[in-house]
Amino acid sequence: MKDKVKGLVIGVLIGSLLTGATAFAGTNTKISVVMENVKMMFNGVHKSTAQSIVYNGNLYVPAKTAAQTMGESFTYDGKSKTASFGTKSGTFKYLDEVSYARIDGRVDNVYFKNWKHPDGLKFTIANQKYLHGIGAILDSYSFYNDDEIVSVDYNLNGGYKKLTGFIGIDDYTRNSKNLGSLVIKGDGEELFRKDEMKGGDVPEKINVDVTGVLKLQIVFEAALNKGEQIDIVLGEAKLSK
Repeated sequence: MKDKVKGLVIGVLIGSLLTGATAFAGTNTKISVVMENVKMMFNGVHKSTAQSIVYNGNLYVPAKTAAQTMGESFTYDGKSKTASFGTKSGTFKYLDEVSYARIDGRVDNVYFKNWKHPDGLKFTIANQKYLHGIGAILDSYSFYNDDEIVSVDYNLNGGYKKLTGFIGIDDYTRNSKNLGSLVIKGDGEELFRKDEMKGGDVPEKINVDVTGVLKLQIVFEAALNKGEQIDIVLGEAKLSK
């Protein structure tokens, strides 16, 4: 069985320890597994040895052990069924799950959580995919005269302290000759600006103070009107209290 293991899949093994050679999945299906003492190597260095499960050609190790091997902390919230590796986030909401107040510009050029054409296509910046965020298609190949700028407003009512995320140009338009800008405003005042973003650049992490902000505005803008399509992404956007 060892020779058939093709990859490492880190499984979250929380709750009762498996003591036999069989286990029950969530669907009450009986499965057969093999328990192994596996050496945990990181960059060629033996960090620890952990009892792990081999099942269906995959190796599952305790998540906490795997995290510690890589020098990260690990916590699990059973109530929300959330496993956290590294720094645990505080109370937050994903921006794409907060109701927006209004959109100025072409409404159908703004996308939440993922693109729609094709349906379910993830936001991707320099091969980094994001499961949450906001994307804007600007300067598209169309006859529209108002597709070089679009903004999304949110009524925060002073309820949040930080807006974090990653910004960049989606890989779909990585070869565009156009440049993009992203501006964040709080109650009309500019809090953050990034100009001359181009395809292929690595995502830039942002951390914007929105303490006391009543109305938040996210502005996406293309540098060249009717130049060439460019898709701007604010990925993993979170509002923290």
